Amino acid sequence: MTTSSVALLFVLMTGASAMNLRAAVLREEQVSKQVHLPVANCEFSIRKDGPKGEAISGASLHTSLYYRIACDPGADKDNYCLMVTNCTVSGPGEEPYPIIDELGCSLEPWLFEHVEYEDDFTAGIHNPTPVRFRGPSGKVRFHCNTALSAKLDGKCSRHTCTWNEYKPDLD
Repeated sequence: MTTSSVALLFVLMTGASAMNLRAAVLREEQVSKQVHLPVANCEFSIRKDGPKGEAISGASLHTSLYYRIACDPGADKDNYCLMVTNCTVSGPGEEPYPIIDELGCSLEPWLFEHVEYEDDFTAGIHNPTPVRFRGPSGKVRFHCNTALSAKLDGKCSRHTCTWNEYKPDLD
């Protein structure tokens, strides 16, 4: 298991001319006093068979896996929620292969299900058929973008994926 910090960044774009530089700095100072950057401590684990399954560090090809991300947002629990997007999987020395898109929807429905949320700060991806890459190592690298998103009207606003929205690659 690993622990990491999650932060959502706010960037202010300003003009580069000398005349509006002072005004831009003043606006930036005003905005920076109003912006709060949430931070959460997150833990990643692999579970056998589902979100309540035992934590494991290895599995056979016939074991159903559940990749779980659980975050502690501290004081920000009432204002933010976890978002998991853009997940990839790769083997040692291999290029990352996209499995979850920018909305949290599966790109490979026969291998990985959509991101599901147990609560505002816990997400998971069910992998009923584990993957293995060619090579001497059975290791798999799993990577997802995680961020805290502001709640709207006290609720998390997340895309609801459907099972029939898979798009064929048109390239």
